[in-house]
Amino acid sequence: MALNFVLMLTEKDVTIPDAVTVYEKLSADGLRTLAFKDVGIDPHLAEDLTEAAHADGRSVLLELADTSDAGQERGYRFALDLGVDRVVGTWRPEVAQEFAGSGKPEYWPFVGSLSGSPLVLTGSPGELAAEAERLSGTDGVRGLVLMPYRQSAHDPTLLMKRTAEASAVPLLIAGGVRDAQQIADIAGAGAWGFTMGGAALADRHDDPDSVTERVTEILRLSRHASDAR
Repeated sequence: MALNFVLMLTEKDVTIPDAVTVYEKLSADGLRTLAFKDVGIDPHLAEDLTEAAHADGRSVLLELADTSDAGQERGYRFALDLGVDRVVGTWRPEVAQEFAGSGKPEYWPFVGSLSGSPLVLTGSPGELAAEAERLSGTDGVRGLVLMPYRQSAHDPTLLMKRTAEASAVPLLIAGGVRDAQQIADIAGAGAWGFTMGGAALADRHDDPDSVTERVTEILRLSRHASDAR
């Protein structure tokens, strides 16, 4: 199973203001999925970004940053209006039911309790595994998202492995992925893929070509990690 890399056009949990410009300058044939959050971006620019990615044959993932009930509701409406392919948010059974129909974005809820800004994960390996088993067996849930590097109480690799083993749907690792060892650990744990944002975008102001160079390197590391599974 190939390890999927999802490029997040975000920094510090907010979509970067130059997301469209950065994407227009990006050249990375192996990149299959682009992602951004519903905060920090003008709706019209979000439409432009989604349309550009789709025109390039890429899928689009929208992560909902506001975890309040009202924020999540606004986010889901926004996802539907944009026509993104996947939407990531907190667990809401009514959303799973609504998105179960054809023509709707895939619903990928977070596993575990998340709080704060940036988000911090709470949950033991056993608790997360039990939740993953329950959520992944729910109609309308097409994937799960785990943030093991946004906590310090447990070994991130153990959290990933237990959660991936318990899940009946693909597992995406998000938040805090920065280096080759983490990518190898994510692949070894059996996850479907991972997101990376700030670590891939950090040098873009001084060197616009750095994003393409960094994404190309991350894709290479992903292929290597996949081959080593």
